[in-house]
Amino acid sequence: MEQPEATAALEHWHESKPRLTVLAYNMLGVWAQAEDLVAAVGEQVFKLEPGQAASVQNWPAFLTTLTTRRSIDVLRSAQHQRTDYVGSWLPEPIDQQMLPEEAAINDSMLRLGILLLLEELSPQARAAYVLHHALGYSAADIAPVLESSPAAVRQMLSRAAKKLEQARTAQHDVSSVSSILTEIVQAIHRADTEGVIKLLAHDAVLYSDGGGKVRAARNPVVGAQRIARFMIGIERKNPGRQISTGRVNGEPALRFAIEGREDVLVIDVVSGSVQQILQVSNPDKLGLVGANWDALAT
Repeated sequence: MEQPEATAALEHWHESKPRLTVLAYNMLGVWAQAEDLVAAVGEQVFKLEPGQAASVQNWPAFLTTLTTRRSIDVLRSAQHQRTDYVGSWLPEPIDQQMLPEEAAINDSMLRLGILLLLEELSPQARAAYVLHHALGYSAADIAPVLESSPAAVRQMLSRAAKKLEQARTAQHDVSSVSSILTEIVQAIHRADTEGVIKLLAHDAVLYSDGGGKVRAARNPVVGAQRIARFMIGIERKNPGRQISTGRVNGEPALRFAIEGREDVLVIDVVSGSVQQILQVSNPDKLGLVGANWDALAT
């Protein structure tokens, strides 16, 4: 490939890199994997023959296709690995400031609750859902990316929407969710079991991801009463934890810190009650939560 054309191709890739990284993260749930994948796309673009590069009429669409197809391949392998993961596997939380400010990216698709539910989809269905809801692609746009038909894509989207209905109805108002998080912390600090229960849906679920690196619940904790006892029990065993608030993945979060351990917690709120709690404690997944946290008085 001639140098001028290689340079032009890489310029297109570099311009799209932030968007492509978020797309890959939406697919994989791990930022480092997303960065590696997008770097591999860059290498693929650099190696295009001059005629191939000249034939590309829409570089953003072309790069999206390359990234999506690579993500599907990586995800197929990752899903096998995650079945052997110790305890619940949760997506990696990302500091808000690391995410690109692009209108092309739908922020709600970056929420950890959405990324967790996307794990239930097949790689192709996940790709279809992400392209449709994160980037606004139609079924006709998605079909050639997945080498499928628009009718098959519409069927994938319909089935995925049914699985993800709860996540899409979750409350997104930052101030309301932040207020509920504060109330939870205060109730836990008072060892007020009933106070915690009142904030939770009857069938709420707590997922705790320690990855075998730190102590965490191996199985989901189901039910408001069990979750309340579990969270208050952790508080009693870890007196003096520093508690702070911040934002990861575009949503309010809590950070619990004590020597040798850190936990980041987010919630999904449906109809005013906490439906789901995600607690990421695996230290390997907390390197990108940032330092912009505000101390929370209890």
